[in-house]
Amino acid sequence: KAQSLTADYTAYDGSVRTVDFGKLSLDLSAKAWGFAGASLMLARDLTLDQATGYTSLSGIDIAERSGDLAKFDLFVGAQAGCKLSGQLFWCPPPGVVPPAPIPNRAFDSQWRPLAKLDMEVAAAVGASFSGNLKLRIEGGRFLLSLKGSLVWGVGFKGYMTFEVGYESVIALLELVRKEMAANRYQDLDWVDGEALAYVRNLSFLGAVGVDVAFVYVRGYAVVKEIYGQLTDGGRGGLIAYKLVQNRTQRVMEDWVRNLQPQAFGPLLLALSSAPKSFSVTEEQGVRSFNETQAHLLQQQAIERCVGWISRKSDACQQFEEAVICMNRDGTRPISAGLAYCKNKARLDLFMAEQIDAFDRVSNERRARYRQCVSTLGARLNGYCEYSKAYAGPAFAPVEEIKTIYKGPNID
Repeated sequence: KAQSLTADYTAYDGSVRTVDFGKLSLDLSAKAWGFAGASLMLARDLTLDQATGYTSLSGIDIAERSGDLAKFDLFVGAQAGCKLSGQLFWCPPPGVVPPAPIPNRAFDSQWRPLAKLDMEVAAAVGASFSGNLKLRIEGGRFLLSLKGSLVWGVGFKGYMTFEVGYESVIALLELVRKEMAANRYQDLDWVDGEALAYVRNLSFLGAVGVDVAFVYVRGYAVVKEIYGQLTDGGRGGLIAYKLVQNRTQRVMEDWVRNLQPQAFGPLLLALSSAPKSFSVTEEQGVRSFNETQAHLLQQQAIERCVGWISRKSDACQQFEEAVICMNRDGTRPISAGLAYCKNKARLDLFMAEQIDAFDRVSNERRARYRQCVSTLGARLNGYCEYSKAYAGPAFAPVEEIKTIYKGPNID
């Protein structure tokens, strides 16, 4: 019976945190020329040694139930005439309930394929980093490296690396986002910078209704291109349209509620961009929206998003950090307090615009937004001071908002 894999890492404040990675099951198949019984069923005495650049294994032949330890030295390559292949299956921890893919692809079992064994990559891992586990990017795919002593029933000498497959990428994203929330939305020392950016991009796409598993298969370049197009401005209406559709509300709420600020910030930025007309294809045909309608949709989506997160225990911190990260890259800039004030003002001005004074539903929606962000931003709102300034020629001055942050240092 598989047991949960746990690994320690250094948290944002220097303390040691433990991440529950769930359960792993390694399914290996060995084909050896010159050996009888080449198909092995391996159990807890299995050893995988990658220190030499080869893979060897020894284990109990469960098929015979003899109880004696049968040892096989099986090396990849012509030396032993052996081919070793395998697949890692993953059962995510109970606290990780990944949002449904778009369209929904539900698994009948909690166990799902995590990765296929990559022998060439695995042999090269070990000296490049230290720690219990590492998530990185290579060739446009997530590579998960595990230290051998972590896996119950399997003792690795060094590291084994797996390329994460599309079947488990959504649950992996949710696990990383959950752990980032526990780490006060700071970067995780076991996820490298490029992998964190990829997690951000895929999380953003999931929140706007893109099929994450599908685009992950298409590759890193495709994901990056789609993310760039959606955050380039002028597509806020199209994103809002997807977020407010009743038939996808539960799925969208699951994605948005669990967004890390590095992805939530770019989403709020896109939704508060200048509205533009757009068209969508529905079952009844093509439907067009003008700028006014797009603005109303974007206001509706913003109010819905902040409302979704407001019921969480860490909602205030998630909101603060998301507003700070309201830029295309989702980064936390220096002078974070000033960034919060400027971006919060941008959101408020966008939501304050009254499109139709007689639209009761729209007016109530904007009132709910004001109440919600007043609560979510209560810690920092009072430190923001705004004043009007005018620039340009005297006959045609341009009004500008001057922003000052007078609160504690939150960098």
